[in-house]
Amino acid sequence: MEGWRHLDLRALLAVGLAGLMAGCETYGRADWKSRIGQYTWDQALQELGPPESEARTSDGTRVADWVLSKSRTYSTAIRGPMFWSWSGQDVTTTAESHLMLTFAPDGRLRSWKRVYK
Repeated sequence: MEGWRHLDLRALLAVGLAGLMAGCETYGRADWKSRIGQYTWDQALQELGPPESEARTSDGTRVADWVLSKSRTYSTAIRGPMFWSWSGQDVTTTAESHLMLTFAPDGRLRSWKRVYK
């Protein structure tokens, strides 16, 4: 009987993990092109949360910016001519990834762009 409980727990964990992974890809890999004209400002707030920044034009168009991933800095030591010697380090900084969505005055998605800063 204990074998069944162990199997049930593994199945439950697998289903939970699959659901979590599917939820994490929503905004990063969404097909934004197909959402143009359909996706609304309210849906964006529900799915992405509040934007990092937002601007409105005089005609009611809204441009909002969400940060998808923060900038990161990596440091790697560089070996010198001898195995035990070091000649310094290499520092790499990744760009910050942003999703810029433009909404028409009626609140529907007009355009989108991924920007790296």
